[in-house]
Amino acid sequence: MRKIVVVLAGCLALSGCATSWDGELRYKIVEVDNTTPTEYYRLELVGEAPKGLLWQDGLTPQFKQPDSVGGAAVGDEVVCTGEQEQGSPFVYWSKDTKISGCQKA
Repeated sequence: MRKIVVVLAGCLALSGCATSWDGELRYKIVEVDNTTPTEYYRLELVGEAPKGLLWQDGLTPQFKQPDSVGGAAVGDEVVCTGEQEQGSPFVYWSKDTKISGCQKA
């Protein structure tokens, strides 16, 4: 009986290890990327990364289409909503930082 409880607890721990972070990230638009048919702004993180992040990989550079950064232009700073999610290694494993809702600062 103890073995079954230990095995079930282990499975629950492995499948329930999902963590997430969301918050504001401040970026500066540093250039326009015209290397593809679609134009993108290249965003670089301004200052230090916020506390509580799951990881700092993928924070910078970020690429966004001009119409998704709230009317900002090269040289402007924008504040975006950032999201990181780390799931179970058996279900979902990614070190991605998704940003959305960028507005001119």
